[in-house]
Amino acid sequence: MMNPFSQLIDVLVSLYVTVILLRFFLQYFRADFYNPLSQFCVKATDPLIKPLRKVIPGFAGIDLSSLVLAYLVIVVKLLLMTFIAGQISINPLLLVLISFVELLKSILNLFVFLIFIRIIMSWVSPGGYNPVMAVIGQLSEPIIAQFKKILPPMNGFDFSPMIALVMIYFGINLINYYLVPAIQSVAY
Repeated sequence: MMNPFSQLIDVLVSLYVTVILLRFFLQYFRADFYNPLSQFCVKATDPLIKPLRKVIPGFAGIDLSSLVLAYLVIVVKLLLMTFIAGQISINPLLLVLISFVELLKSILNLFVFLIFIRIIMSWVSPGGYNPVMAVIGQLSEPIIAQFKKILPPMNGFDFSPMIALVMIYFGINLINYYLVPAIQSVAY
């Protein structure tokens, strides 16, 4: 059973990492900057990203400072959770590698969330306009479009979001089954 303080830190920091990653993908996919969701992400992350941008410039249209910030926040989260659990020392290599894995899983979980919201909203309000849903569509469409090539919509039914979810969950399971044990064996 996890310490309640560790759980609280995990949830709060994971939510902030999600906001940071949302900002990264909003920029990467060139989503509407003036959308309320975009503006929230910018305002919530600017205090930490602006100083990082002075040190870490973007590269080929990719905002590396956002990714680095998400990674560093995950490192801090893992350190805090380790200390709350009563461990005095931590293997630095393990911390670096597990933080990278947590970043990958956070990215995949973000797309699971976005696709789920997209699916639910397509049932609740099909065809209606909502500014937040417009951004969610801009973020999730590049992923879903890859699966529409494999299985195009048939008779009004679009199964590509479900296939995308299955493949994302498969990716998460691959990471948990192969990558995490490999990292743990290397780090110890």
